[in-house]
Amino acid sequence: MKKWVLRFALWIASGILADLLAHARAPETILTVSLCLSVAVGAFALVLRRPFWTAVSIFFALSGLWLSAIPPADRWLLPLVEVTIGMMVAWWSRHAKVGKIAPRDGFLGFVLLVMMSLALSVALMIGHTVALSSNLPLLLAAYLLTPPTEVLIVLMILGRHQIIRPFIQRNYRWPRRGWSLVGIGFAAGVAMSFITAFLVDIEHGVGHITVQSNNPFVYAHGLIHHAGLVMFLMMVAIVVMAPLAEEILFRGILFGSLWPIWGLGWAVIVAGVVFGLAHMNLTLLIPLACAGMVLNLVYYKTRSLIPSTIAHASFNLLSVIMALSAIH
Repeated sequence: MKKWVLRFALWIASGILADLLAHARAPETILTVSLCLSVAVGAFALVLRRPFWTAVSIFFALSGLWLSAIPPADRWLLPLVEVTIGMMVAWWSRHAKVGKIAPRDGFLGFVLLVMMSLALSVALMIGHTVALSSNLPLLLAAYLLTPPTEVLIVLMILGRHQIIRPFIQRNYRWPRRGWSLVGIGFAAGVAMSFITAFLVDIEHGVGHITVQSNNPFVYAHGLIHHAGLVMFLMMVAIVVMAPLAEEILFRGILFGSLWPIWGLGWAVIVAGVVFGLAHMNLTLLIPLACAGMVLNLVYYKTRSLIPSTIAHASFNLLSVIMALSAIH
C-alpha cells in the first residue's frame, strides 16, 4: 500500500511540475523546475519498475506541457526526453541486483547526466534562449543544481543495490597513514593540470583547434565582478560538490566495476573517455579524458576515493586560479 501511495504522489508531483514549467517564464525558475521534474520522473520510474507503464504514466502526467500553447518542438521534445529517462530507470531498477554493482550502473549514471542536461537545455527553450554566460543567476543555478543531481543519481544506484554504507566504509576509510593519501591527491591534481595544459597547447598549436573552456570564470566574465557569496557558492560547486559527486560515479561505480571484468588497461581508457564525454565539450575531450585516466590510476593504486577526490578538487581549484590570473 505504501508503494502505491508513493507512486501516486510522485506521479502527481510530476504533473504539477510539468504544469508549472509550461507557464514559467523566468529562466532560473524554468531551470529549477525542469530539474525537479527530471528527478521526480526518475524517482517515479525507480519505484514503479515497469518500463511500459512508466512511459504511459509519465506521458499523461506531462500533459500540462504537451497541451499547452508553446512551440510544438518544445511541447513534445521535453516530454519525450523525460519518458526516455523514466523507461531507462525503470528497466535498470527491474534488473539491478542487491549487493552487486555492474558496469551498466556506471554507464546508466553517465547517460542520465547527459539526458538531464538535455532536458534542461530543452526546458530553457520553452521560454526563450538564454546564454548562461550573460545570466549570472542562471549560471549559479546550473552549477549549484548539477552536483546534487549527480549525488541523487549515485544514491539511486547504490541504494537500489543496498550498498550505500559498505560503499562509503570501503572507499572513505581513513588508514593509519591517511595523510599520505592527501599528498598523493594534491600531487596528482598538479600533474593533471600540467598534462591538460600541455594537451590543450598541442590542440591549439598543432591541430589549430579553438578550445572552448568549461570554466565559468573564463566564459562568464561577469563573475569576476561579484565577490562575496556569489564567488563563494561558485567555488563550492566547482571545487567541492562536483569532484565529490563525480568521483563516486566515475571512479567508485564505473571504473570500480569495469576493471575486474575488462582488465586494468581497458577500464582506465574507457572510464577516462566516458569522464571526458560527460563534460560535453568536444574541444576538451582528449585533455579531460587523460585527466580521467590519471584519476582512475590514482583510485586503482590507493583503493580509496579520498586521494582521487582531492586530486579532482585540486585540479578544478588550479583551473579557477589560472583563469582568474589570466583575466587580471
